[in-house]
Amino acid sequence: MNTKEPLPTAINRRSLLAALAAGAAGPLALAQTGRHVTIIVPQPAGNPSDVFARKLQVLMQRALGQTLIVENQPGAGGAIGVQRMLNLPADGLTAVMVSQTEPILTPATLASVRYKPAQMRPVGLLGRTSYVLAGRPDLPAQNHGELLALARQADKAGKPLSFGHIGQGSMIHLMGAQWAQMCGVQLSHIPYRGVPPAVQDLAGRQIDLSFVPLGGLALDLIQTGKLRAFGSTADQSPALLPHVAPLKNLEPALRTFVHTAWGALLVPRGAPEAATQRLHAAFEAAMRDADVQAFLRSQGTDPQSPLSLAALDSFYQTEIQTHQALTRAVGVVAE
Repeated sequence: MNTKEPLPTAINRRSLLAALAAGAAGPLALAQTGRHVTIIVPQPAGNPSDVFARKLQVLMQRALGQTLIVENQPGAGGAIGVQRMLNLPADGLTAVMVSQTEPILTPATLASVRYKPAQMRPVGLLGRTSYVLAGRPDLPAQNHGELLALARQADKAGKPLSFGHIGQGSMIHLMGAQWAQMCGVQLSHIPYRGVPPAVQDLAGRQIDLSFVPLGGLALDLIQTGKLRAFGSTADQSPALLPHVAPLKNLEPALRTFVHTAWGALLVPRGAPEAATQRLHAAFEAAMRDADVQAFLRSQGTDPQSPLSLAALDSFYQTEIQTHQALTRAVGVVAE
């Protein structure tokens, strides 16, 4: 399944400035409350969403004219952090930095999660990042074809290759399940509390495989040969790893296997419009910074051009449908 949908139309500079002005002058202007703004990251420190939130922190704080803090609340596939935001007053002072995993996939695959994707709306979109199917450095397979042969041999021996992910229903978990399903092999799934510990165990030869986001520690480990790259989930070879071919080109069964992750800032859908507009304008102001743009690209993320709140909502609704369909296609049920 191809989850890479075209993104909606961008807003122009005039509308962005108007949003800033409206948010600052309106009766719900956040700076007048004297309270700080909080971005909750529902993943551990060092996770991609945490890294991106902290990169935007200072610039958004400057645009808002008030203190902004980043708070990590990991656990339960990101549900703890998202639920914490939803439990707080919907006043526009608290947001979450997420991928599609926490707001969409986690409630579709964990029965204990009570919130729904529709309870949130995006105020900013970072862009899209692809993944790489990576193996431990001593795995006895040099390419994807050899990896499949190894996986089939392991199945026959009753010892499926181990696959690390960041929780039931996470994007990494679903990609692993779909890859195995399409290729006709089995995997032994091992959950972790975030990307960094999974990557560390992969490099440390504690697990066999994982889909790792193209950036940060994983990128360094692949480039230095401490992880072995077998293919990319993108439609084309990643610019940062041009020698890594798309998985869809490496195996006929994977011809529709194209996935990307996105990063977004979400608020409760009931947050006041003026406060939402103000956070949106601050996010877009930070995203225009050249250093932020360069940083995103260095992490394998293609930065998103500015989008209106209406365009962001349209994007989000499409992603809800796309990823709920993915859970059904893979056969993951809430448990």
